[in-house]
Amino acid sequence: MERWNERLCALTDEQRRAMEFLMTHLPESDLDQYPFDLFLQFVDHALHLRAHTAWCGALEEEIFYHYVLFPRVNDEDLSFHRALFHDALRARIEPLPTVAEKVLEVNRWCHENASYQFQDDRTASPLTVFRSGSGRCGEESAFLVSTLRSVGIPARQVYSPRWAHCDDNHAWVEALCDGEWRFLGACEPEPILDRGWFNTAASRAILVHSRLFGAGSSHLHGAPLGTDGAVTWYNQTERYARTRTYTFRAERDGLPAAGARFQLQVLNEASFHTIATLTADERGEARAQLGLGDLHVLCTLDGLRAEGDCVDGAVVLELVHPAMEETDWAEFDVHAPKDEPIHPALLTAEQKAARAAELVRGAELREARIASHYHPGQGKPEWEDLLKAARGNAPVLLAFLERDGDPRRETMLRSITAKDLRDVTDEILEDHLRNAPPQGEMPGELYGPYVLSPRIQIECLTPWRGALLQALSEGEKAAFRACPAALWTALEERMDPAVEKVYAGEITGLVWTPMEAWQAMRCDGRSLRILYVAILRALGVPARLRALDGMPEFWQDGAFHTVRAEALGTLRLTQSEGPAPLYRQNWSLSRRVSGGWKLLTLSDEGWSDGEYALKLPAGQYRLMTSVRLPNGNQFAARRELVVRAGEETCSDLRLRPFALEDLLGCQDLPLMTGRTLYTEESVTTEVIPADGRPTLLFWLEEGNEPTEHVLNELSAGQEALEALPVNVVFLLRGEESLKQRTLAGVLAKWPGLRVLEDDWAFDLETVARHLTCDPDRPPLAVACNGKGQAVYGVSGYHVGSVELLTRIAAHLCEEKA
Repeated sequence: MERWNERLCALTDEQRRAMEFLMTHLPESDLDQYPFDLFLQFVDHALHLRAHTAWCGALEEEIFYHYVLFPRVNDEDLSFHRALFHDALRARIEPLPTVAEKVLEVNRWCHENASYQFQDDRTASPLTVFRSGSGRCGEESAFLVSTLRSVGIPARQVYSPRWAHCDDNHAWVEALCDGEWRFLGACEPEPILDRGWFNTAASRAILVHSRLFGAGSSHLHGAPLGTDGAVTWYNQTERYARTRTYTFRAERDGLPAAGARFQLQVLNEASFHTIATLTADERGEARAQLGLGDLHVLCTLDGLRAEGDCVDGAVVLELVHPAMEETDWAEFDVHAPKDEPIHPALLTAEQKAARAAELVRGAELREARIASHYHPGQGKPEWEDLLKAARGNAPVLLAFLERDGDPRRETMLRSITAKDLRDVTDEILEDHLRNAPPQGEMPGELYGPYVLSPRIQIECLTPWRGALLQALSEGEKAAFRACPAALWTALEERMDPAVEKVYAGEITGLVWTPMEAWQAMRCDGRSLRILYVAILRALGVPARLRALDGMPEFWQDGAFHTVRAEALGTLRLTQSEGPAPLYRQNWSLSRRVSGGWKLLTLSDEGWSDGEYALKLPAGQYRLMTSVRLPNGNQFAARRELVVRAGEETCSDLRLRPFALEDLLGCQDLPLMTGRTLYTEESVTTEVIPADGRPTLLFWLEEGNEPTEHVLNELSAGQEALEALPVNVVFLLRGEESLKQRTLAGVLAKWPGLRVLEDDWAFDLETVARHLTCDPDRPPLAVACNGKGQAVYGVSGYHVGSVELLTRIAAHLCEEKA
């Protein structure tokens, strides 16, 4: 921090106070990685807003510092964007009379410039989201928060780290309007605040929290939930869901275990995920106001541990030394909070019409801008996919590719992610190309991804290769090439081990990039593993992080080896009946580690003839399975296994059976209207007919493979469905959908179908979340009873899903009769 202290002396008093605030509140990784001048840009922009905008000038200083000045929202890459966003919006928001109206207008602009797209877990900067026109929900919300802060409106990201009722999570935005936090969905414009497709989902949350880097004292932050590393968490659940006070108590030898850590966990994706960590007081207790669902609790202290399920709002755990033992399958049920929205947020007919028009207008502007990034005929034909994926960054990639005839240029670009293509710089690419060793006789499948590639995990890409080579002596280079394992020992000796305690918490996306970690001589364990791989790649030694668990590996003598020798055993799983095993959907495998359990990364491709054989490090493992029901509850089971060196451990994979009735729930749906298609006259009508008959709804994304399969099954099962007194409704994006060949073929031979244009941006999201389905995996199929209530839903494609829906429809008809 010496360079910071030297620069602070040259600043004005206002600048210095603001920079000192950042120095004491930013994570250490930011202070090591980003330049002083970047943060000074944020300070100068914020101070200008405070001096020249009334709504910003009226804020108390703490709120201004945390929610306007602060450059970081979550774990996104940092870059300066505030002036660009401010200049684009100033004329649009200044005439608006209230802060609430300004917030809505800012979100309309964000919608014009970005929309949701599933992407990898690296959180791109708001500037990249703007330039590329898309982001996942965490990136969209960071984009909106940053844009609001750019115009002086206090904003923060709020987050449900794991839903209890479906296998997903979500982030959205709160803006401070006249001293009150109001919420909205990022890049999802609505005519009013406190409305989004997630209203119902949030009412079923066990936890909704916000984060603050450092600490704060204002009541506007909310109820403190705890501190984890550089972050203080605040509990916002009561503002979204029905709650109660949960009490967690830890004992050791029958006495209160003060200082024990409670990891509150939700069963999601067939494994326990920590959503909050609390610390026991002197009575061995911790409390939190949480949603009305079941929790699992893992408690640790001084190498002792205990686990238990919290199903009635309280649990007492006795800490003991963990034993290495096997258990039989234990079945348990998990109950999700009920659907009780406390923010109905209804729209008038005029507001619905205005909203629909705004969605169309914004999407047209956004798509036109995205389309303008790529011009056919640029570069070689084989580069077209790279340049299209790069969007606004296409000129950078084209210049890099055309600089000379080195075939490694294209190889390098194909070794990084689609998101990297959108924000990687020429400086980064040239550093890695110029300083990479030649391929020589090394096979391409080793050289490209494990030597040439700058992408190691999900860290921010930087030009580390040349700098790392300069930092090492010739003797060190020769020694580490000859014995890559020795490099790991050298790095452990070099780095400050105390930092691991700070970064062992939940801010998993914040890491040191390789050269910055080397120079700072401190980083967390994850960053250390990335640095290790980077140095070996710079030296020409193929290296990677093992997909199973992130362990560093190096190539030597024809195989990859871990940095420390491991004793391996075999785990053989068998599954003979029940649903198909789908990893992180209905089963998971975790390894016991010092702080709890580490979820492993596996592929469903490992199954063959009902068996899955795994080579694993010796240790204790936990198998879990889960069957998610439409009401959000789960039929689950777990067992613990011991894998011993040189031995084989066998287990069945027990997915709990269920009956048709177990699958059926009863969920009220919002009133939905659509415009009739495939008819002589287009009219607006209710999606679910009010004729008292069961209804099957199908949101179909024409042309994509899952929808193709569903359409084929519908065509094959048409006769069975037509024999039932049920309504079948197709919900499409618009008239263009009717031109798709498979869909047109089904419509041509099924005249009784009802075809509507629907508001996918709200209806699809809302219904999917009601039914614990994934809205990002269309098609979505929903069975409704004669009262219009949803009883079953399924997203994506599963073999036999139409046959199951037909059985459910027949069951509903029998009930009605």
